[in-house]
Amino acid sequence: MKKLLGIKDLYQAHSGKVSDKWTIYLNEYEDKLKQYQKLPIKFFEIGVLNGGSLEIFSKYFSDAELILGCDIDPKCKELRFNQPNIKLVVGDVNNEVIKKEIIKYSKFDIILDDGSHNSDDIIKTFFNYFNHLNNGGLYIIEDLHCSYWREYKGGLFFPISSINFLKKLVDIINYEHWGVEKKKEWLLRGFTENYKINFESLQLDQIYSIEFINSLCFIRKKSSEENKLGKSVVVGEDERVAPDRKKFNNSNLKVLNQNRNPWSNRESLPEEELELLKKKMFLKNKLNE
Repeated sequence: MKKLLGIKDLYQAHSGKVSDKWTIYLNEYEDKLKQYQKLPIKFFEIGVLNGGSLEIFSKYFSDAELILGCDIDPKCKELRFNQPNIKLVVGDVNNEVIKKEIIKYSKFDIILDDGSHNSDDIIKTFFNYFNHLNNGGLYIIEDLHCSYWREYKGGLFFPISSINFLKKLVDIINYEHWGVEKKKEWLLRGFTENYKINFESLQLDQIYSIEFINSLCFIRKKSSEENKLGKSVVVGEDERVAPDRKKFNNSNLKVLNQNRNPWSNRESLPEEELELLKKKMFLKNKLNE
């Protein structure tokens, strides 16, 4: 039986079109992608530059039904591939015409965003394509170090950077424990207002997990039923320390009402309150001049 080559081996042996990835990416992909390696998956990469990554992923996912790439650079129209399962769309991935051309291939098993790295583009791309990821699929965002740089519409404390958007999704995974009558979309309203995105149509309840690694984010998708905490499983017979535990077997978690918690039940997001406070201080200083 022929031994399957890892992604790092394929990168080291590659001599075709140029591709560049950081070392930590390849290390993580060895672990994260191997479960898909021999499946007839549909793989979608946003931002392909010279096209080398498409060639390498086509070799790695040797049984893939589709290796699709999209790049905004018109020079990519000159790229030609020998592998029949590689397809390329040239244009802005968030343009409606281009989006229709992409989603005609149906849903994907892996989506990898290696596009512009601008915060607004990352967020819009996630909004446009997460719904087109299969259940059990993996959404990957590369080069998140750019979210800390002004040149890519980011900053360490910039509230609508891509990294801060992804941090909000962590809270949305834990939505059932908020204990306040707020919709998930409420937490994202800063992005809604600034980037004109209606998150009500996004499958937020199907975000199963988010894992951060240096400059990388992995988002797994599962059905909304699989994402619930579920019932308590209490086993064993000896409960000499806490003698009341067995009665909770097969019970649901009782969510504590947080309507009186000022750190949970508030009308404005902290970043909105900060802006209001800055405006008040500015006006106060003007009056005192």
